[in-house]
Amino acid sequence: MGHAVMTHAPTQPSEIHAHHLPTALATRVDELLDQANEYADHRELTASALIHAQVIHLIGIRPPASGELTRCTCQGCYCDRIFDAAKARTYMDGTVEFVQCIGCADEHPRTGNE
Repeated sequence: MGHAVMTHAPTQPSEIHAHHLPTALATRVDELLDQANEYADHRELTASALIHAQVIHLIGIRPPASGELTRCTCQGCYCDRIFDAAKARTYMDGTVEFVQCIGCADEHPRTGNE
């Protein structure tokens, strides 16, 4: 009877806080995510998806099922988490849409009426 050999691959996180990245990399990630959003706004979804894939590779996180990342822009705290866009919670404050990660939405949900 043979024995199975299992190797333990390092696990990648599914999200990251931007302040944990080197400053130059965090700045580049912000620029790329802004560019991806611009492409998405103009329905250039392939270009947007390619940029998201580039960001995922640069920051070394596990690719989310949605393939799309977003940043937490919660006004209730200073959270700079980059995570799976499919898990985002959003709220409007006037005409501006803000994004909350799951942690912020659970700890201090915002509605825009605060």
